[in-house]
Amino acid sequence: MKNKAIVSLLCVVLALCIAGCAKKPEALPKHTNPFDPQNPRSTGESALKWRYQTGSAVSSSPAIGADGTIYVGSSDSYLYALNPAGTLKWRYPTEAGAQVNSSPAIGFDGTVYVGSTAGYLYAINNNGTLKWRYQTLYSGETSSPAIGSDGTIYVGTNNDLYAINPDSTLKWSFQEGSANSSPAIGSDGTIYVGANDGYLYAINNNGTLKWRYSVYGSDCSPAIGSDGTIYVFGVIGMRGFLYAINPDSTLKWQYPTPGNEGGGSSPVIGSDGTIYFGASEMSIPQIWYLYAVDPNGALKWRYQANGGNSVNSTPAIGSDGTIYVGGYREGEYSGPCLYALRPDGTTFKWRTPLFQQNEGGDVRSSPMIGSDGTVYIGVSNGYLYAIQGTGSLASSPWPCFGHDRRHSGRVGGP
Repeated sequence: MKNKAIVSLLCVVLALCIAGCAKKPEALPKHTNPFDPQNPRSTGESALKWRYQTGSAVSSSPAIGADGTIYVGSSDSYLYALNPAGTLKWRYPTEAGAQVNSSPAIGFDGTVYVGSTAGYLYAINNNGTLKWRYQTLYSGETSSPAIGSDGTIYVGTNNDLYAINPDSTLKWSFQEGSANSSPAIGSDGTIYVGANDGYLYAINNNGTLKWRYSVYGSDCSPAIGSDGTIYVFGVIGMRGFLYAINPDSTLKWQYPTPGNEGGGSSPVIGSDGTIYFGASEMSIPQIWYLYAVDPNGALKWRYQANGGNSVNSTPAIGSDGTIYVGGYREGEYSGPCLYALRPDGTTFKWRTPLFQQNEGGDVRSSPMIGSDGTVYIGVSNGYLYAIQGTGSLASSPWPCFGHDRRHSGRVGGP
């Protein structure tokens, strides 16, 4: 009898240990100015639902599957699949020592495509098993992939743009100067991609060059308007420009960002055609602005915040017009945060810290909005955050990085 009692006690202890070792989302961070759901305007912060810790920086932008699973890469070499409650579904290890800074894209059948700094494109089943991997000719960073209407996967590398069939065979490759930009696919199948040789390329879906236009260097991904206009941010010397280029390669207009700009984000497009993008000044402290430019190339407004790598975060637009973007808060408790800005740009609705005291970090990930209004964003301190927003993803020509929740990068995508 005594032995049975001891065995029962050991079983209970063992069960508790196993439960304690299971990966769980972290408890909500404590802030000096915590969110008050009864009076949100008194705090200016929104509710954090959970945060999940990976093994290193999260520069990858999350994609969301049809079942609500959140997929995101980390510099610890893993691709993570998380349940909407913030628990780990699975994680897939890429090459040892590689970083998964590429943002995943989800195919029609649920296959998850993602690149790594080892030069591979991975196709991973939605149960976390490897379907195949394709080795490009060049090691180093790969762009985030885009998926054509026929299932072709397009991904850029240090020297080529690759078109890969869903069965892992090479369809074609096109050589241009370091396609770090993620491709965008037009309604006619044309692939647009920026390269470090100073050009925006338009490539036919058979791999031949349609045209190229000099934007003086851009690693920002293009966005495509409802009329086919291609928007892309480029830099001439230390000054930035937002270009609007017609599908026939002629310039529609260009908007110069005032001052000496050090870089910019990929643009997104609101339901009324407004183009939103970020750009930074090379100043100390560094200042960044979120710009809103109308379809004719005139400035509507710009919103200033300070510090960090905020312009690496592409905005996402909610169905209620709220603009979400990663930023940085200066002051006694400085660190990365998520801004929710009003459509008129007059002020932010709220901003939520993406750190605990002494954690630091910056935001290089772009936010994604779930169907329930949850906003997901990664931070260089190693966490993926889930924050309660308002409204779903906007129904607009290009409301977020990669066009849609699955990051198809395609006009007419999911």
